[in-house]
Amino acid sequence: MTQPKKNTAPIPLRNTYGISEHDGGVSEREDLIWERFKAGDQKALTYIFQNYSNFLFNYGYQFTRDRNMIKDCLQDLFLDLIRQKKNLSASTSIKYYLMRSFRNKLVATVEKNQNREKAEQEKTAENESFMVTISSEVKMINGQLDAEKQHLIADKLNELPPLQREAVLLYFYEGMKYTEIAELLGVKVKSARALIYRSLDSLKDLLSPYKGVIFLIAYLFSL
Repeated sequence: MTQPKKNTAPIPLRNTYGISEHDGGVSEREDLIWERFKAGDQKALTYIFQNYSNFLFNYGYQFTRDRNMIKDCLQDLFLDLIRQKKNLSASTSIKYYLMRSFRNKLVATVEKNQNREKAEQEKTAENESFMVTISSEVKMINGQLDAEKQHLIADKLNELPPLQREAVLLYFYEGMKYTEIAELLGVKVKSARALIYRSLDSLKDLLSPYKGVIFLIAYLFSL
């Protein structure tokens, strides 16, 4: 099977350092920003918060629609970073480091606070609220696809099982490697790869009744 290609037209992020997250050599510059943050540079902290707090909030929406819980976990994350900055490990990707830390913190909080009723609510929330993130990411191709097709893609992505939806977001829209996805989701690399292909097969099935739109899979994922 041919390996699917990643989306190559991400929306650049501008920041207080005047660089884009997708500029060439950005990993080296993020290395420097991370080291400056660890050294107590307030400007580096501002860069990290401004560029990733909204993204992390939307990412957290797939686990719970309790906005206060997400905000509290996000606040705790940055407080922990500030308190422990001198002891933080090196990182070549600030976004990945934050996603992994935030996911672990939020999942632990959700599990700690769930009872049977809340568990059912969270299951419903996963299917309803993940559209917030997916819909915003789909807009990256709005120059190529009309609004109706974008809406169709978002709807069908939201019909996927929660873990498949998250894998699609991480791989195709965030450009993460299989190894990074595996570590983030707590699965083996082989399982992460299989998850991506299962999501593509599921999308094919979901879009098959729509004449003229099955090409969207080929367009998005270049199968």
